[in-house]
Amino acid sequence: MNFQTEQLKLRPFEPEDAPALRAYLNHPKLSGRRYVPHGFPEEVPLSLNQVEGIIKNWGEKESEAHLAIELSGKGDLIGHVEFEWRWDPQAPWISVVISRQYQRQGYGTQVANLILEYLFEYTPAHNVSGWMADWNKAGRAFADKMGFKESGRSRREGYREGSYFDGILVDMLRPEYKARGGFNYGAGR
Repeated sequence: MNFQTEQLKLRPFEPEDAPALRAYLNHPKLSGRRYVPHGFPEEVPLSLNQVEGIIKNWGEKESEAHLAIELSGKGDLIGHVEFEWRWDPQAPWISVVISRQYQRQGYGTQVANLILEYLFEYTPAHNVSGWMADWNKAGRAFADKMGFKESGRSRREGYREGSYFDGILVDMLRPEYKARGGFNYGAGR
């Protein structure tokens, strides 16, 4: 499978990506939505050393893939995508993170379509899941647009800005992926 569209390509992270990754991970609007490994803070600014540790951590995972999202022709790092199958290779999890300045331009849709195509067309996946906090309205709208359905809720999963929040689990089953037209669904493909 070719992990690219006309506008972007997905590739492994390299150590030299650390400054660009740090720049977009530290944007205040991504606070709590960065999807960094457990043990790294989700809401405080990250040092270059911490970001280098994140890239190293991602590269060492056996049942996860973490790919850089790069604009074709420009080489700009605009985000990252992860998919992991620690619990069950037939039910992987995905997350897509797009740098604030590149959001709402169709890049997240293109990336999600590429990963869904890979998981449903080239692996035994029968269910692809994602997670987001209930305060993440943009993430919820994106999941809905892609065809994910709410499949569960973890009450009071975290605390943010003086209030508890719920974690929302969403998923898509293989028949739902096929019914939406597979990888031809949505914009940007």
